[in-house]
Amino acid sequence: MVGVRKARSVLVFLLLFITILVVRQVGHRLSVKEKVSKKESPVIKNPLEDLIVIIREFESFDNDVHETVDSVISACGGVCRVLVVSDETIYPPLHLTQQAVSVVLSPGLLRHRPNIQGLLKNAKYVLLLPDGARCSSSTQLVDLIHLLNTGDSQVVAVGVGGSPLICHRYTLDIQAWTLTITPAPQSEACDAISGRAALLMKTSSFLQLTHPLARPITLSIGIQGAARTWKVHVSRGGLLGEGRQLYANDHLKWKHDAVEDERRRLLYAAFGVKKVVSTGGNVLWYGCTRTTPRCFPTVVDDTPDYLYLGRWTPPCCLEGLRATARHVFQVLRVCRARWWLEGGSLLGAVRSGDIIPWDYDVDVGIYSQDVDRCPQLKAARWQTLEDTEGFVWQRASEGGYFRVHYSTTNHLHVDVFPFTPRGGTMTRGGAWTTGHRQDVDFPEHFLRPLASVNFAGVMASAPNNVRDFLELKFGAGVIETPQYPNPDVRLPHNISLTHR
Repeated sequence: MVGVRKARSVLVFLLLFITILVVRQVGHRLSVKEKVSKKESPVIKNPLEDLIVIIREFESFDNDVHETVDSVISACGGVCRVLVVSDETIYPPLHLTQQAVSVVLSPGLLRHRPNIQGLLKNAKYVLLLPDGARCSSSTQLVDLIHLLNTGDSQVVAVGVGGSPLICHRYTLDIQAWTLTITPAPQSEACDAISGRAALLMKTSSFLQLTHPLARPITLSIGIQGAARTWKVHVSRGGLLGEGRQLYANDHLKWKHDAVEDERRRLLYAAFGVKKVVSTGGNVLWYGCTRTTPRCFPTVVDDTPDYLYLGRWTPPCCLEGLRATARHVFQVLRVCRARWWLEGGSLLGAVRSGDIIPWDYDVDVGIYSQDVDRCPQLKAARWQTLEDTEGFVWQRASEGGYFRVHYSTTNHLHVDVFPFTPRGGTMTRGGAWTTGHRQDVDFPEHFLRPLASVNFAGVMASAPNNVRDFLELKFGAGVIETPQYPNPDVRLPHNISLTHR
C-alpha cells in the first residue's frame, strides 16, 4: 500500500509539473502574439495635430477674430495651433485665448521681426482662414487635408459663407510686368480663385513663397502660385460657415475697400506688376502716369535699370512713349516738316510695328531746314515750352537736337534729331558724340521719297528701302537678330531675347 501511495504522489507531481510547463508556454505564445499585434497596429496620429491655422485677413477697426479663433479651436478639439498675424500691434486689443498666438510682422525698436519658419516648426499643414469663418467639425478640416494629400494641387480652397468661389487662369509675364486674368469656370484645378476662401497648403509649399503673408491673401497666393505653376483645387462641398456680418455700414465698408485697394496697389508694386488685363480686355494700370515720374531713373551706358532686373520696359512707360510719339508725329505733319523714324524706333517698327520691348525712348529725324516751320521746335531753341496738350518741348541739354517729354513730371521722351543734306549725304548739325553704331551719316536717297511704316498704332514716315537703311546703321541681319543696345554690359542670365 505504501508503494502504491508513493507511485500516486509521483504521478500527481509529474502531472502538476507538466501542467505548469504548458501554461507557461501558452502564456509566452500569447505574449508574443500580443507584442506582434501591437507592432502591426500602430496608434494613428490625428492629422489636426500637424495643422497651424493662420488668421491674417482681418481689420483692426471691425473684426470677428475672437469668435473665429474659438470656432477653430473647438473644431480641432484643441490640438491645432492658431496664429493671429497682423502688420502692427492690434488696437483695440483682441483678448485672444491662450491657445492662440498673436504675431506682429513689423519690427520695432525693441521688437524683432518674427521668424515665420520657426513659428511653423513641426507643422505639416497651414490653413489661411479669413476673419469670420466658422469651422463646424474636425471632420471638415480632416477632409480638406485628405484632399490636399490625395490630389495634384498645391493649394486646396474652400468657400466661406454662401458666396461661390470663382476660378481664374493667371498668365504672368514677368518681363512685361503684366498679369492677365481670365475666367476658368469649368475647371477644378485653377491658377487662382477669388471670393471669400480658406486656403490649405503644406507648410513646405507655404515657405517656398517669397511673400507668404502678403495681403490680399487670395490675390497674393494666386500671383506667387502662377509664377511657380501651382494649381488650386476648389472644394465644391463642405463650405465653411460665417459669423456676424462685417463692415455692416457704409462707412466701415468704404474704409475696408480703401485699405484693400491700397494693399492691392502695394502688392502689385512688390511683385512688379504694372498692368493687369482682366475679362473683356479691361486694363488696370499700376505704374507711372503723366502726373508721376517715369518708372526708371536716368539711363547709364544705354542700359536702363530694368534690364538688370531681368525685365523689359514697363508697359505704362511704353504707353507714355506711344502717346508722346503720336503727338510729335501729328505736330510735324501739321507743320509739313519732312521727318522720319530713326534708329531703334525704326527697327521696332519694321520688326513688330511698335517700340522695341526694352527701348526707353523714340528717335525721329527731321530736315534741319524744316525746324523753324514748327512753332514748338522754333520756340524750344531758346526756352522750354509746355504745349496746350501738356507735352514739354525743349532743346536737349547735350545740344544739337530737341527733346519732347510726356509731361513736366514724367520725362519719357521723343528725341528729334535735325539732319542737314550736304552733297547728297544727311549729316547731323555737329559731330556725333553718342558713340552708338547707328549714329552715322547716310545717303539722302533713303529720304527721296519718304516711305511709311506702322508704328505705335499710327502710320509714321520712314526712309525708303528700309532694310538697307537699317543694315547701314546697325549691320547685316539686324532685323532678324534682336540684341540689347549695349551688348558689352553684363546682364543677369535669366533674360532671354525672344522675337516679338
